[in-house]
Amino acid sequence: LTFTNKAAGEIIERLKAKQPDLTDDEVQCFGTFHSVAMRMLKKGLMPEEKCVSEEWNQNFEIIDPDEEAEMALGMIEKQNLKIKYKNRLKKRLEQEYPNYKKGKPVSRYKDDLFLLFPLLRKEKKRLNKMSFSDLLEEGINLLNMGKTSKPAWIIVDEVQDSDVLQMEFLEALKGPATRIFAVGDPNQIIYSFRGTTQNMFFLLKNRFQAKELSLPINYRSNASILEAANRFLQFGGKIKGNNQVGEKIRVKNHYDQFQEAMYLAEQIHKFHEEGKSYQDIAIFYRLQKQADVLKNVFDQEKIPYEVSVKKTWKDIPALEWLI
Repeated sequence: LTFTNKAAGEIIERLKAKQPDLTDDEVQCFGTFHSVAMRMLKKGLMPEEKCVSEEWNQNFEIIDPDEEAEMALGMIEKQNLKIKYKNRLKKRLEQEYPNYKKGKPVSRYKDDLFLLFPLLRKEKKRLNKMSFSDLLEEGINLLNMGKTSKPAWIIVDEVQDSDVLQMEFLEALKGPATRIFAVGDPNQIIYSFRGTTQNMFFLLKNRFQAKELSLPINYRSNASILEAANRFLQFGGKIKGNNQVGEKIRVKNHYDQFQEAMYLAEQIHKFHEEGKSYQDIAIFYRLQKQADVLKNVFDQEKIPYEVSVKKTWKDIPALEWLI
C-alpha cells in the first residue's frame, strides 16, 4: 500500500523487471489504499442486476472531493439546511467527517453539517457513486464480512501519513496469520490537514504489537544539512550522517517574491560563470503558483529553465480515468 499512484507504479515496474513473467492480475494487489479498496469492491459488491435500489453495486463510479462538494451543495439547497462557510465546504466535509463518525453530537460551528452527512451518503448510493472515504469504509465492511481473502503480507510505504480510516482498513485487511511491514518517519508527516498526526505511527506499533527498527544513519545529506535538520526533529534520536561537512546553509530574507527571484537569478549567473551547468542547479518551492514570478524573471534574464510538473495524462489520475 502506498499513498500515490506514482509510487505504486514504480513498485510494479520494479517487480516486472525482476520477474518478467508476472501477470497483470498478480501485480494488482499493489496500489494506493483507495485503489486496492476499489478493486476489492469491484469484485465483492453485488452486480447491478442483483442489487436492491439505493445500494452501491459493482458498476459504481468514483467522485473526487470537488464533485462531492457540488453534490452536497445541491442537498443543502434541497433540504434547506443551515450550513456555515459554504465557500469552504469541501474542506469542512473532509475535516469534520471523522468527528461525525466518532458520534459527536454537533459540528464544530454548530450548524446542520452533521445532518448533511447521512443525506449525502444516501444520495451517493442512489447515484451509485463513491467518494474516497466511501471506498475505504465499504472496503472495511466487505473485509469484516469475510467476502474477500486476507493477504499473507501487508507492506505499507510512508505509513506516517495514514489517517484513522486507513488504519482501520489495515486492521480489517490483516488476517490472523498476516504479517505487516511498514516504513515511515513520524517527523515527515505531510497530511496533517486531513487528520493525520504523529500518533498514527505509534498507534500502528501498539495496535499490531510491531517491533520498531530504527534507521538513524543518513547516507544522502552532508553533515551541515543534518545538523540543521536535527534541530527540528520532534521524535526519535538525532540523525547521524556518514558524509563530510558541507558548506554552511545561508538563510536570506527578501522583501517580496520579485526581489527573491532577482536574487536567485543573480546567484545562478554567478554559479554559471564559475563553470556550473544550468541543469545542475535546482530551485525548490512549496506552491506551483510561486513558479510564475521565477519564470518571468528568468525569461527576462535569459536563464534557461524547465519547470518540473506532471507531463503526461498518465501522471494525472483524473485525466487517466477520463481517457
